[in-house]
Amino acid sequence: MTLEIKTGKSYVSHSGLSTWLNCGWQFYLSRIQKVPENPSYWLVGGSSVHEATEVYDVTGTENFDPTIAFNEAWKRNYERSDNGMEFRAGGRSTKAYPNGEDATWWLTEGPKQVDRWVQFRKDSGYQLFKLPDGRPAIEVVMDQEVSGVPVKAVLDRLFVTPNGELIVVDIKTGSREPASKMQMGIYAIMVEKTFGVRPVGGAYWMSRTGELTDTVNLDNFTEPRLGSWVKNFEKAIDNNIYIPAPGFMCGTCGVNSACYVVNGKDSHKYPEITEGEASEQ
Repeated sequence: MTLEIKTGKSYVSHSGLSTWLNCGWQFYLSRIQKVPENPSYWLVGGSSVHEATEVYDVTGTENFDPTIAFNEAWKRNYERSDNGMEFRAGGRSTKAYPNGEDATWWLTEGPKQVDRWVQFRKDSGYQLFKLPDGRPAIEVVMDQEVSGVPVKAVLDRLFVTPNGELIVVDIKTGSREPASKMQMGIYAIMVEKTFGVRPVGGAYWMSRTGELTDTVNLDNFTEPRLGSWVKNFEKAIDNNIYIPAPGFMCGTCGVNSACYVVNGKDSHKYPEITEGEASEQ
């Protein structure tokens, strides 16, 4: 399978698909050429919030300490991410945080985000869906074949609302709600294929506000449509189709130093692929 040969992964994930859709050249550099990425505080912080909320949901203990849970996760994720390259910081410079959302910001704000999750769980009335083996639906790994292409998804949470409805919830630690609902749509399809039940909708839980976005209907995300997407994605990789998408996100891209579009210092090592070259590879 060309996908596995080129990327080292035999399946399509939302992360891979969305990276390719957002910027094909970033996908090429990071997933095909394996260009070392500058680590970022926001990825360390986001992973730490996810892990700390998982600890709470698994234990459900009243003695849960958001600060301890976040700090322990931060230490693991920071050490795992530290590859000797400079860490990138998001956000804007402020008087309180002149370096933006760096380690100091996250070590202050991260535990607050985890605490908001605890309050959300207590106040919302949402209950975790029970999987067939009795486990609560936390970080649910789903592997299915769609139109002959292996697809893998890891769902943050599958909840039953106080009205008895099943919804997918994805935790977001960024400052903006994602514009696309594709991620939740893919999750809904995978839940139905894996467990035989179809979520009525999906929502993002925004950790900086502690609020759940409006639940959106996901009926327009169907298995045949997902099959079309992953098949075409597979064809694009087979044919070396990696189209760059220069824009404001280039400044925060972890592989921009290797990108010819922004004249990165190492871009000469990874020249663009022309149509003729693509057909020969």
